[in-house]
Amino acid sequence: MFTDKTAIVTGAGSGIGRAIAQAMAKRNAHIILVDINRASIEKVSKEIESLGKGQFLLQKADVSNGKEVQEVVEQVLSRFGKIDILVNNAAIDGPTVPFPQIREEDWDEVMKVDLKSVFIFCKSVIGHMMERRYGKIINISSIAGKAGNPNLVPYSVAKAGVINLSRTLALGVATMGINVNSVCAGTTLTPMLMRLPDDQVEDLKKRIPMGRLARPEETAAVVCFLASEEASFITGQCINATGGRGYE
Repeated sequence: MFTDKTAIVTGAGSGIGRAIAQAMAKRNAHIILVDINRASIEKVSKEIESLGKGQFLLQKADVSNGKEVQEVVEQVLSRFGKIDILVNNAAIDGPTVPFPQIREEDWDEVMKVDLKSVFIFCKSVIGHMMERRYGKIINISSIAGKAGNPNLVPYSVAKAGVINLSRTLALGVATMGINVNSVCAGTTLTPMLMRLPDDQVEDLKKRIPMGRLARPEETAAVVCFLASEEASFITGQCINATGGRGYE
């Protein structure tokens, strides 16, 4: 499916990002693993290497730092000569507290990592994609970006921003061979989720009509579809992968 395609995946060291990188590698893509934790992407790279498909490149970077992101893009273009697919997945959840307890510095940090980074990476690759008149951008949002979460306010707001940024960018490049979409991930079995208190995890699980948490591989499958030619007429959309959970 992705033979000779080059795909950047941010936050590739664990959770949904790891699953996306593995799924694309299985489909023969060349994968650029981007994460602030070098050890985590080294582990994932060994998993990908064992598949014996495609090539990979490790890039330790702070995705909210424009200079570091540009260095990643330059390294990819130097190695592979093109960028076909960008998956903005890197995110943090921030403090799990009600609105009155949110500190300004925590708000700023979540916005920087979860929303500003998406803007920076999209901006860094879009010119190249416009020149080639080809590109697939998939930004990972969350059900919290649609339904909200009173104990994850900055995260919910940032993920709502990811949806609108994706839609707005898609409209601007729709005639240039570039598809931009977002995926609204449901409550998923990831290290981030496991940091929440057990009672909050159980409460989130009860809201899912299918009665279970998502597996990272299920979100990865949606991303692979949107990055494929089978989704060539889909752009500006936010695809729910939420086990039936709506906006409530």
